[in-house]
Amino acid sequence: MVKTDVIILAGGISNRFGMPKPFLSFDSNSSFLEKIVSVYQEFGCCDVVLVMNQKHSPLFCSTIPELFRSKIKIIYNSRTELGRFYSIKLGVDSLTDSDYCFIQNIDNPFTDTNILKLLFESREENSYVSPAHLNKGGHPILLPRMIISKIREEKNIERNTKEFLNQFNKINVGVKNDKVLANINTPEDYEIYFKKPVSINKYCDRHL
Repeated sequence: MVKTDVIILAGGISNRFGMPKPFLSFDSNSSFLEKIVSVYQEFGCCDVVLVMNQKHSPLFCSTIPELFRSKIKIIYNSRTELGRFYSIKLGVDSLTDSDYCFIQNIDNPFTDTNILKLLFESREENSYVSPAHLNKGGHPILLPRMIISKIREEKNIERNTKEFLNQFNKINVGVKNDKVLANINTPEDYEIYFKKPVSINKYCDRHL
C-alpha cells in the first residue's frame, strides 16, 4: 500500500492580508483550513500535517473544534522569518515512512480531489509532480520519498524552495482549472475569487 501524506503550509504572518488566512471563509460552512483538510481526507491521505505560525495557536485552539483538531497533526513554526523551506522541513520531519507527500499552500483553498488524483496518477519515484495551466506551474505539488528524504537531510534551513526543487526532475500535469494558479495574499485577491468582501469563519469572527 502506498502511504501518501500532506503538509499544509500556514506558517506565514499574513502581513499583506491583515488577518490569519487559515480562518478565512471558504463558504458559509467552512474556513480555508477546514475545506483543504476535508479534500485531503476525502482523497485518502494518511497523515494531514498543518504547519502553522505559532502566534496563531491561541486562535486556532479557541475557535477550531477539538474533533477537527484531533484529525490532524499540528506543527507550530516559531521562526517564520526563515521562510517557506523551513516550514516544509518542519512538516517533513514530522512524517513517518511516507511514500509520497503533497505540499499544499493555505492561500489556495481551491484544491479538489480531481486535481489530486491527476497528480497522483502521474507520480514517479524520482520526480515531483506539479499541476500546470497554460504552461504555468501551480499548486499543490506531490513529492516522492526520494525528495522527502533529501529535504529531511538538508542542513541549510533557509534554502530557497524553488532552487532546492530545481535539482530534481519535474513532471507538469496539464489541467484546465486555472485555480491551481491562485494565490490569495491580499483582501483584493479574496474579493476577485469570491466575489464578495473579505469574511472569516463565523467561529473566529468574535476572536479577531
